Amino acid sequence: MAPPILISNLRPRRSAFTLVELLVVIAIIGVLVALLLPAVQAAREAARRMQCSNNTKQIALALHGYHGDHGSFPPGYGMFRTGTTINSEWPWVPRIFPYVEQQALSDLIDWGVHIGSTSLNPPLDQVTRAQISSFLCPSDPSALVPFDHSVVARTYGRISYAGNFGQGPMGQPISIDLTEVPLRMEGIFGRFKGASFKHITDGSSNTLLVSELISGGPTTIRTTHCYDEGPVFMQNYTPNDPTPDLTRWCDPEDANQGASPCAPGPGLGGGIMGSQFDMIIHTSRSLHPGGVTVALCDGSVRFIGDSISIEVWQALGTPAGGETLSESF
Repeated sequence: MAPPILISNLRPRRSAFTLVELLVVIAIIGVLVALLLPAVQAAREAARRMQCSNNTKQIALALHGYHGDHGSFPPGYGMFRTGTTINSEWPWVPRIFPYVEQQALSDLIDWGVHIGSTSLNPPLDQVTRAQISSFLCPSDPSALVPFDHSVVARTYGRISYAGNFGQGPMGQPISIDLTEVPLRMEGIFGRFKGASFKHITDGSSNTLLVSELISGGPTTIRTTHCYDEGPVFMQNYTPNDPTPDLTRWCDPEDANQGASPCAPGPGLGGGIMGSQFDMIIHTSRSLHPGGVTVALCDGSVRFIGDSISIEVWQALGTPAGGETLSESF
């Protein structure tokens, strides 16, 4: 009698993947990743650019709120007068704290204190060091790194957006006693004063209000939100132009190179300024491919390409230049 046939003996044996098959699978996965990665990166950048646009809109609305309460936009930077009082070096950004849900920080500010002092009381330290999420463009990771002011052993928070200062440089040397302070005004955020809508005769939809500005290395000063010579931009060059900025503090990693170049020199912090103050030029820049996000004085937000002509860009910077602009910008 023949032995019974076991069913298990009839099952075919499973064979493992060969090395060649594994390599083919890995190669296919690599090709798919290479094809999908640019699309994923583009989607992430689109989301970052949308967030940046929302931030720009919120800042524009805050500036409109300030104008509604004070009759003008805030001063761009520098010491300025309130009646007979001379205030010390607070730029435009902390002026809008109450309008971006930062009333608690605003209440801590003593406008008469020099914010570059070697000793600030703890409440003011809290103000100057603050990192406010709506002030930071997610495409620029350098904005998350505070400005390192080594002279006073303190760090300062940054902002990714700058006010329209017109064409630079900022101004002339400041007299020691402030008796002859030049009230320079070519953009919206002037030295010691801000424009009002009555000054914007070119039309609020044809005049820049704020634009992006790349922070750069930790000892480049240009985007500190609570320090003199801080977040303003000029239209000497078109967006993302590679010409190095003139700054008071220039980080070695930004010196004549990178996405946020600045000109090194013998001045304080490695910048170009020595005894001559305020000879500063900051160019509008972003890490979005192809252009920068801006807000116009009517509150609208636009993305302006790097290819914009210098004539149109400079015309957008002037509130009362009398230029005629097309809708093409």
